[in-house]
Amino acid sequence: MTNRKFLPIALALLGGAASCHGETPDDAFRGFVAAILAHRQDDAWAHLSAASQAAMKAARDNAAALAPKGTVPDDPKALLFGEDVGLARPIDKIEVVSQSGSRARLSVEAGGEKHEVQMVREDGRWKLDLTYGLKL
Repeated sequence: MTNRKFLPIALALLGGAASCHGETPDDAFRGFVAAILAHRQDDAWAHLSAASQAAMKAARDNAAALAPKGTVPDDPKALLFGEDVGLARPIDKIEVVSQSGSRARLSVEAGGEKHEVQMVREDGRWKLDLTYGLKL
């Protein structure tokens, strides 16, 4: 009988945990930026689409083949934290420009610059698609 009293509380807690995965495209991008700014490498990597992860691995491998040994990090995740990463700034403004099915386009203002960001829904979560420009 006592267990029934706690069932609504348990369901509410589980629902709250599940809502983390029911985030909006802009929430997911905010999560990516927060992970970058906090140097949470694995968390930031998890916010990337599978295609983006594969592209970053390939870019790392290509750079390593051309660069002097030891100058390119072994782990492609480290490429997320270079000083050239323009999206790794606190967000001033973010807006969902369009969303259809498993794709969304965001307009992001950060550090006085405006960027268009593509998001894709994979495995029930919104992920950053860094490969969108390569598909044109």
